Amino acid sequence: MHGTRLLSGCLLILATTVPAAAAVGLGDEAQAAPAVGEMDAETPAPAIPAEAPAASAVTEEAEGVEPAALAAEAAEPPVGPADTPEPEAESAETAEPAAAEPSPTDVGTTGRAEPSYPYTGKITADLVNIRCGPRLYYYPLTTLSKGETVVVESERDGWLALRPPEDLFGLMRKSDLDVGSSGTSAVVTAPEARVYASGPKADRRWCVAGILEKGDRVAVLGQGEGDFLRVALPKEARAYVVEDYVTASAAGAEPSAGTGAETAEVEVEKPEANPLIKAFREADRGLKAEMAKDIGSRDYDAAAEPYQAILEKAEKDYVRRACKERLAYIAGLREQQEDYLRMESLGDTLDERLAEIKTRYADRKAQRDFETEMGRTDFVAQGVVRRLKILEGVDYPIKYKLVDQNNRPLVVLRSTQYDLSDYVGKVVGVRGTRKYVKDWGIYSVTVDDLEVLE
Repeated sequence: MHGTRLLSGCLLILATTVPAAAAVGLGDEAQAAPAVGEMDAETPAPAIPAEAPAASAVTEEAEGVEPAALAAEAAEPPVGPADTPEPEAESAETAEPAAAEPSPTDVGTTGRAEPSYPYTGKITADLVNIRCGPRLYYYPLTTLSKGETVVVESERDGWLALRPPEDLFGLMRKSDLDVGSSGTSAVVTAPEARVYASGPKADRRWCVAGILEKGDRVAVLGQGEGDFLRVALPKEARAYVVEDYVTASAAGAEPSAGTGAETAEVEVEKPEANPLIKAFREADRGLKAEMAKDIGSRDYDAAAEPYQAILEKAEKDYVRRACKERLAYIAGLREQQEDYLRMESLGDTLDERLAEIKTRYADRKAQRDFETEMGRTDFVAQGVVRRLKILEGVDYPIKYKLVDQNNRPLVVLRSTQYDLSDYVGKVVGVRGTRKYVKDWGIYSVTVDDLEVLE
């Protein structure tokens, strides 16, 4: 589909008046109730992993790694349709350079030859999550059982990119589509329309599986929740699973097209269970129990102690990172508790304070909505001008980019009319010709007009 491009699943984090951290789960996530929802509607709470089912536990997953520098530079941050807490992405300026794709004869750290892609594999765990992105904070779309077949398109840092299983689908807004009389197909009417990854296990919908352009056709599978329709995923869409839970077919073998022949399998050593994972789940249950109490009686010191103990023992980066984010989240909850107790002591002024917070939030949201709408109609793009550090010292016409407030790239810039170095660090809106750079996975804007906004 010519108008489709993939995104790395970067997310938008709403500004908050009270600090709180988004958490990375180590198992099946479930949304926790906001710590002090009665105080500030802006404050998100990270997911607290639910207890694993007694009959069949979902296999624990290892952590993925950030995309390469150029991919991070070029990725356009998606905006989800729901106010879902979203994890922060690393800055494009600090991401490591991209590693070269392995050849069919490369030998990895395990000492065995890397397979050629694509290839057919089988699930080796009893039950494993298939996620919408190569990190634990990406939500599960479905689960696969031991022995089920998957088609692996690529691998990166311990995560396999799969062709989506048959039970996965996309979600699109009805307002972006013109549905045909048969109800089975539609044409995109919006300039750009996001396809959100979903499936039978998905309870969120912020991960963008692709973007369609005006005039693209899409197969309609049925009615989704609210103003969303279920649609067929773009052919470039991928689902992700931890590499350790897939047994590859013979190296370099591509998936067969209905031959029914069994492929020779290569044994993959099953990873040992990390005992700290069990301790982490116990700590999560303790935190969840504290969250169930009245805000004034929660003991956040007791809740933080198990995570601190795990952090001091952990060797795996993903366990250490998860503990640090839980501790940061608890620190934010503690500050909220202190603010709540202070406000509670104010008595009659509490209602006035809460009304002020809600009014300020509503005003900021209205302003953001207005600026977003104006940006769509007036400018091709708007953001802060930054240098493309990876191209410093290189004779190339593109040396600048526009980033959002979280330093995530929006578009790259070229201009013969403006000296863009004069605008570095300034918030600007640009008008001009926009063209998609396939190799970079981002749009390039040739600037005809530039306006300083701040």
